Amino acid sequence: MKKIISVALSTTILLAGCGLMSNKKEIPETVSVKEYDGRYIGDHDKKNEAFLEKHKAQAEKMYKDYVKEVFGKEAKINGIHSYSNPSPSLKTSEGISIVGTIDYDVPFQLRLLFVESEGKLVMTTFTPGHQNELSSAISAMLYKRYEQDIETARRKFKEVVEKDGYYAMNKKLEKHQEFSGVTKQYLDFTTKATIGVNEFKKDFKPIMELKGEAFNQSMDKLIQKYPEIKNSMKTDFVAYYKDKDEKSVNEYNWDLQIPTNETMKKIHGDKGMYFFKDKVSPTDIDQYGRLESTTQEISMTGGMWDEYKKEENN
Repeated sequence: MKKIISVALSTTILLAGCGLMSNKKEIPETVSVKEYDGRYIGDHDKKNEAFLEKHKAQAEKMYKDYVKEVFGKEAKINGIHSYSNPSPSLKTSEGISIVGTIDYDVPFQLRLLFVESEGKLVMTTFTPGHQNELSSAISAMLYKRYEQDIETARRKFKEVVEKDGYYAMNKKLEKHQEFSGVTKQYLDFTTKATIGVNEFKKDFKPIMELKGEAFNQSMDKLIQKYPEIKNSMKTDFVAYYKDKDEKSVNEYNWDLQIPTNETMKKIHGDKGMYFFKDKVSPTDIDQYGRLESTTQEISMTGGMWDEYKKEENN
C-alpha cells in the first residue's frame, strides 16, 4: 500500500510560545518562495516596533556575545524582529527574535529570543540548559561527521526533482526563517540535544575545530556517550511546486522512492521528502521553523522503498 502522508498545516502558529501575527494591510497574504526575501516575518504592531527600536542594538550584541562565548564563533545576523508573546507567565508581552548564521565548517542557523525583565533585556529559552539552542551546533557537527552521505542524498534529490520541474526557495529567504539547524537548498537538517551549556563546552566545543579523521573519531566517541543525538537526526528534503495538482504530486512523491532510495537509506535517523505548493505566508512560521504553507504538505519517509515493497508483497 502506498504510504503517502498528506497533512493539513495549522493556520494558527505558536512558535516556542511566540505568536507571529501581522496586522498591516499592505502585507500580502501569500508570496512565492522564488522572490520573497523575508522582510515581513514577525509582528508588525507599532508597540512591537517601538520595543525593537529600544532594544535592537543591545539584543544584537547579546546574540553575538552568546555565540562567541558558547561556540567560539562569529555570527552574521540575517533577521531581527519583535513579536508578541501571549504567555501569561511572562510579565512582558513583547520580545525580540534574532536569526543568524554561525560561521562554522558547516554553517548553521541559530535563533535566540530576548525579553525585558525588571527593566533589563534578558535572553530567554523554552528548553532547560538552552538545549534547543545547542542542538543547532550539534546538528552542524553531526552534518560534518556524515557530510558525504547527506550531501550525496541532497544532490541526488536536487538532480531528480529539478529535472521534473520542482525547485527550492531562494537562498536569501532561507536565511530569514526561524529554522535552527543546518539549512541548504532542498535540505533542512536537525537533531535534538539533551545536554546543557556546561556539558557542551566540556565535550563538544573542544572538538569543533578538528578536521578529518581526528574529528570523526572524536565525534564517534561523543555519539557513544550521547547516543540520542544520532538517534534524533532528522533529514528533511524540501521542494516546492507550481502548476501541479496535489494528486500528481502525491504520486510523484511515491515514485521518487525508486531513484533516491539507495542514497537516502544510508543516512541514519528520520528522513523525509516534503513538497509544498509555492504559496507561503509572509509572516507565519510552522512548527519546524519553515514559512507556513497555505496548502497541504505532501510528504513521505525517505529511504524506505525496500520496506514498502516487502509490505506490498505480504
